[in-house]
Amino acid sequence: MIGNRFSAAAATYDRHARPQLALAQSVVSMLPEMYPEQILELGCGTGQLTRLLTQTFPEVLIDAVDVAEKMIEHSRAKFARYPHINWIVGDAQTWWGGERYPLIVSSSALHWVADLKATFENIFELLEPGGTFSLGMMLQGTLKELHSLRGEICPEKTPAITLPTYEETKACLQEAGFQLERRKHSEEEIVYEDAKAFLKAIHEQGVTGGKVSTGNAPLNRSELSQLVADYQEAFASDGGVYATYETATFLLTK
Repeated sequence: MIGNRFSAAAATYDRHARPQLALAQSVVSMLPEMYPEQILELGCGTGQLTRLLTQTFPEVLIDAVDVAEKMIEHSRAKFARYPHINWIVGDAQTWWGGERYPLIVSSSALHWVADLKATFENIFELLEPGGTFSLGMMLQGTLKELHSLRGEICPEKTPAITLPTYEETKACLQEAGFQLERRKHSEEEIVYEDAKAFLKAIHEQGVTGGKVSTGNAPLNRSELSQLVADYQEAFASDGGVYATYETATFLLTK
C-alpha cells in the first residue's frame, strides 16, 4: 500500500530529494500573481512544497493532505511553529474536507495514485470556480535507465505498471474539466556518487517498493549485484552515475 511505503520512508526521504525539490520550486514559480485566502496541498509528504508555500504566502491557511500517516506525523513535528498549517491524513483520489479552495497545489505525488483520471476529477470538484491548480508530476521516463537494465537482467520480474506519460496526464486533466494555462515538460539527469548510492537513495525515498518498481518477485542477491555492476558500467558520468527524471508542471484553472 502506498501509504505504508511512504510512511516507512518519512525519516529518510529528504536526504535524497533533489529532483523532488526542483519540481516543487517549478510548481511555485508557475503560479500567477495572487494571494489566496486558503491553500490545499495534496501529497504534502515531508513538506518540501509546503515550506515554499509558507515563504510565498506567509500566514495563509494551508490544508496539507497526504495518504501516509507517518509522513503527516513527521511534517507536523517539523513544522510545529507554523500553526496555520493543518496536517491531514487523506487520499487525493477521494478526499473531501467540506469546502472548495481558490488554490490547490501538488508536487511529486499524484503520479503514484491508482486512478489518475478519478483523482483529477476529485480535485476539479475541490477547486473553486475560477480557482487555480498548480501540478508537478514525475513521468514515465523517470529512472528509465534502471527500468531498462532490470528488464534485461530479469525480464520475468519487470513491473507491469509504469508512471503516466505526458500525453496521458494532459489528457486526463482536460477530460476532468481543467483549462490548461501554462505547462513545462523536461528531462534532467541527476548524478549520484555510484550505483549503490543511487539505489540506496531511491530506496530511502520509498520509490523501490511501489507498483512501478516491484515485479512479481523481488530481485535475488545475484540479480541485484549484477544490476549494480551493470548500472555502474552503462551509466557512468563525471562524478558518478546518472539517472533521468522526466517531469511536467501544469498551471490549470477551473
